[in-house]
Amino acid sequence: MGKKLESLPRFTRALIKSHLIACGFSYEDTERPIIGIVNSWNEFNHGHIPQREIAEKVKDGVRSKGGFPIEFDTIAPCDALAQGYEAMDFILPSREVISDSIEAMVLSQNILDGLVFISSCDKITPAMLMAALRLNLPSIHICSGTCTPAISFAQSKKLRNEFLTGKISERELAEGNAKLYPQPGICPYIGTAQSMNCVAEALGLALPGSAACPSCTNERSSYAIRTGEMIMDVVRRGLRPSDFITKASFDNALMVMAALAASMNHLLHVPAIASEIGIEIDFDYIGEINDRTPQLCTVNPNGEHSMADFAHAGGVPAVLKQLGGLLNEDCTNVEGKTVRQIAEEVAYIDEKVIRSVAHPVNETGGIVILKGNIARNNAVVKRSTIPAGMMKFSGPAMVYDGEEEATEAIEKGKIKEGDIVVIRYVGPKGGPGMRELHRVAGALKSIGEKVAVVTEGRFSGATGGLAVGYLGPESAEGGAIGVVKDGDIIEIDIASRTINVLLPDEEIARRLSTFVPKKTTGRAKLLDEYARRVGPVNNGAVRIRDLEQ
Repeated sequence: MGKKLESLPRFTRALIKSHLIACGFSYEDTERPIIGIVNSWNEFNHGHIPQREIAEKVKDGVRSKGGFPIEFDTIAPCDALAQGYEAMDFILPSREVISDSIEAMVLSQNILDGLVFISSCDKITPAMLMAALRLNLPSIHICSGTCTPAISFAQSKKLRNEFLTGKISERELAEGNAKLYPQPGICPYIGTAQSMNCVAEALGLALPGSAACPSCTNERSSYAIRTGEMIMDVVRRGLRPSDFITKASFDNALMVMAALAASMNHLLHVPAIASEIGIEIDFDYIGEINDRTPQLCTVNPNGEHSMADFAHAGGVPAVLKQLGGLLNEDCTNVEGKTVRQIAEEVAYIDEKVIRSVAHPVNETGGIVILKGNIARNNAVVKRSTIPAGMMKFSGPAMVYDGEEEATEAIEKGKIKEGDIVVIRYVGPKGGPGMRELHRVAGALKSIGEKVAVVTEGRFSGATGGLAVGYLGPESAEGGAIGVVKDGDIIEIDIASRTINVLLPDEEIARRLSTFVPKKTTGRAKLLDEYARRVGPVNNGAVRIRDLEQ
């Protein structure tokens, strides 16, 4: 019998078993260690479609080692279905909803000896990792795996541009671009979904090689069975996440993110996950790690390789091997293996996809932290996708309060090359919800290369060009971005890590003295509560538990 159920009073235990038998399980099932299978499967999200089959394979693995698996679910919104309109305001807040719902389920059904987390995309995987560390039960994670594209990223980009310029129909774009995702699985570029699954593996919460392995394959099924077997071993050893995940583990994960030039959204999620076990990480710290870690990988949008190419090149274990002594090699994973041992088991690396430290893509990682008079706290840019001629760029501001205003201006031809598009009231408090502005950044590419966007909102890992986001303090907090006007000249200098509006300090102070932020609450109870409790973006936009602090 599992320790959790065995610890309960006999009468309580017997009645719990009675209800489990009513669910279709046997009395003999209830005598085994009970493993919760936390599954975020749904039919909205193609990254999560394979998780039904993965859950069954995990259960097979659990049963083969004498365990009793019980599955439950949670919400899993797809970012792609929310891009470009007000639905995106709910995506980042869903991270807290998901982690809270898992906590509520596990602690209210308090008979579980271990947990297998099955998730694949964007805010769902970080939410599950937050729950895993918060609950601190024996745990392991597995994702559905990447889909393998049937068209190139260049072909996908061409289709989008042809639609935006009126050359093809909506149906031609929809059906043609679907070939980038020809089977259920995670989007095949280094977006937030792929980045966070790589974080799970780099932290040691997933089996080596499992993050990037393609979906709907025999290898993926094998990983699922082995994950179910492994959780039983973890339960028997009494191993909890806090026993092996340390600050050094997070440093390793951040170095893997730097080497991958991963999604900028990891700057929100890694600090949030770390905070669950009392580890503090902020943007400046992540920036320092990027300054000393080379970019080794050229997965789209940093190149034309897909995540399937990355998997075949060696995946996360190959990155660990290439980084070598830069890492904390004594950190261990859920199996008990050290980073050094995982690296030693790598038999093949395709260095066209995962380069060596001696011959990197760039000497430093993909992320640069900017500061200046409109970003006193922070702003973030992905260096690896900036065109070579735009490492220092200045231009007149075109200011829009919200994504819809900016999108309308682009569609009406109001933006031209040389402009810097400023989008306000899209931050955590000002949205509320902190929209991802991937669609805007993509639409600007149709204007030309020399256009930049500056915002307090977020960007996808798939975003390219000079896109500065995560700016703080945001306009809703009285930040200086709130008083920038059309025509003000903004200068962005990647080498000096600065972003400034070229105005005297006295003029900025004069404008701020009369500035009253717009009210943006009142649209949804969830968003209002999120705006009230969300903390600073440079600490992961985690919830402030004590509002008097």
